[in-house]
Amino acid sequence: MNRPRRSVTQRASGPTGAQLLSTSVVLAVVVGASLAGVLALDVVDLVVLLGVGLVLPLALEGRWAWSIAALGAAASLLVPTGALAGCLTLPWLVVAGAVTVRAAGRGVRRHASIDERVIVVAAAYAGVAGVALACSRLGLRLLGVGEPIVELTAVHFTYAGCAALVLAANALRRADRGWIGVGRVAVALTAAAPIVVATGFVVHSPIAQVGGAVVMAIGVWATATLELRVALTPGSRWPVRVLLGTSGLVVWVPMLLAVAWAAGQYADVPALSIPAMVRTHGLVNSIGFVLAGLLAAWLPDRRQAGALGRPVGVARASLS
Repeated sequence: MNRPRRSVTQRASGPTGAQLLSTSVVLAVVVGASLAGVLALDVVDLVVLLGVGLVLPLALEGRWAWSIAALGAAASLLVPTGALAGCLTLPWLVVAGAVTVRAAGRGVRRHASIDERVIVVAAAYAGVAGVALACSRLGLRLLGVGEPIVELTAVHFTYAGCAALVLAANALRRADRGWIGVGRVAVALTAAAPIVVATGFVVHSPIAQVGGAVVMAIGVWATATLELRVALTPGSRWPVRVLLGTSGLVVWVPMLLAVAWAAGQYADVPALSIPAMVRTHGLVNSIGFVLAGLLAAWLPDRRQAGALGRPVGVARASLS
């Protein structure tokens, strides 16, 4: 296998170890308080906070700016739905907008790399997620769609949109010559699927909704296949191989559940309820597939830096 090049997340201004550690501790406290009934946050709310607090900093540049966005999102979810709750989501929108504008400045160049173009789409998806959360906290319908789908749209575009696309690009970057085609399929399908699925919800099209779920599943499975190849090949550090192996293994059944759920909206197909989908498809993919895969891409930067400080070799400056 060819020597892996730097991942998309390595090229971005990724979070420092201190940021990941502090955010993880805060999230653990929030989860514990929610389970104890101290905080009125449900599973979807917690997945949203995991996304803006850890996933988006790992997938995009922005570093500590995402921590401010996460604090705003947490406060928004803890206050009653309305104008104040909507305003508290503004940091997410501002950070995502700034990241998208900066990425677009690089991605629209004639000779822009695939990485640079992927980051533009991924950052835009993070912005869509922020808009969905804002609509949810304002109590608004999103293109005629109501809750719980509005808040789940924030989850969808954070994980299936932004993060899964970055993972696909990382998988393409690691692929050896005989598997580059699989990586290209992963990137193309993962980039297109979120919009197709969203279109299906808005226009109530079974072809778009079910077809989009199938496209997303194939794209994610292609990414998982490439991750497993790296995990099973000696050469990478064992934590990276374990994380990639986890990411590549856990996603297969949850994506089948997603296809079944989409089909179940239009046909007599066995499918889980939305709460059950959140606990299975949602949690497994968000933690096992996305977070593990992004951490695998982040770890080599730690080896280069030799500590939990600022990553070295970063190609882009942070927003903080």
